[in-house]
Amino acid sequence: VRLYPLIYVTFYLALTLYAAGLGRGLLDPGGKALGTDFMSFWSVSNLLWQGRPAAAYDHEALHAIQQSLAGAEAPLYTWLYPPMALLLVAPLAAMPYLPALLAWLGLTLVGYLSVLWRLLPDRRALLPMLAFAPLFINLGHGQNAFLTVTLLGWGLILLPRRPWLAGVLLGALVYKPQLGLLLPIALAAAGQWRAFLTATLTVLGLAGLTHGLWGTVVWSAFYTQTAFARQMLEQGLVPWFKMISVFGAARMLSAPLTYAWAIQILLGLVAAVVVWRIWRAPAPQSLKIAVVPAAILVAAPLALDYDGALLAMTLAACVTDGLRRGFLDWEISILAAAWLTPLFWRPLAQFGHLPLGTLISLALLWLTWRRAQAGSRQQRV
Repeated sequence: VRLYPLIYVTFYLALTLYAAGLGRGLLDPGGKALGTDFMSFWSVSNLLWQGRPAAAYDHEALHAIQQSLAGAEAPLYTWLYPPMALLLVAPLAAMPYLPALLAWLGLTLVGYLSVLWRLLPDRRALLPMLAFAPLFINLGHGQNAFLTVTLLGWGLILLPRRPWLAGVLLGALVYKPQLGLLLPIALAAAGQWRAFLTATLTVLGLAGLTHGLWGTVVWSAFYTQTAFARQMLEQGLVPWFKMISVFGAARMLSAPLTYAWAIQILLGLVAAVVVWRIWRAPAPQSLKIAVVPAAILVAAPLALDYDGALLAMTLAACVTDGLRRGFLDWEISILAAAWLTPLFWRPLAQFGHLPLGTLISLALLWLTWRRAQAGSRQQRV
């Protein structure tokens, strides 16, 4: 708990200094933009400020801005999010690129850590929280996993006492809809109809606000690009070794497209059943929170390694529940593996065709189910 986090954090800092110190302008030594995916966020915001919202889904328009920032060698970073996500990135171009990147990562990191601290309020846990590898992966990509954890985590934490506010936070996850697939099941299983209603109204309100600000042209541009987005998923334009979804693992292991979808749907249904059963039962709130991120990553057909930051919630909540009620056999080993291995998910998948990220999500889903079943047996006794 003390040594390994220090090793990991030191390694992250060394890589960061290498990328920032030996790069060329906004490009790192490998020719990628600093903050990589954040380049698309800032570029889309810039187009909004120019009054060209539909151009967010125009690859040439995006690439032109990115090349103007980082040079002609800058690669293209696309924008595949639904129109509601435009509201999220709209303010970014009010600042130059690097200050905007730092503000984005800093503010969302505070939200991420606040969720973990609320789930596991022990100062000894702070360093392992900071050293969890998906945190570094998300920082390197300038991605939105910290924000996802903030909205999902605080939505679930506030659910028992402030369901209206919880529903607003959970509804705001519509900016990344594949990660909200199982939330209606959890809310319905728990009978949280007020949160269900406010989440639905939040989604409709954000869609209406987007339409009011930028009109139907944005929605038309988004729907036009859906075929390309599906092609990126199914044909590996986003390399499958970067994914931690069941679908990505199946395709990486050469499963035909139909079989990959069948496996994804089957295990997604299993995840949905697990969420329903745990949220329907009188399980501890920590266990209910723990199952959701693992189940989401199993059910979502598109999940990348930086989305693994969601599993920090599962780890923190499982540790909390274990400290209160005791750990079962193999649980500490599984939790340790889930914390230690994310740094190696991508190279193991790329060079060894081992979908360890997918296996870790499945293992944590099984772990939460096992804890729920053990708790039910204890209550019956």
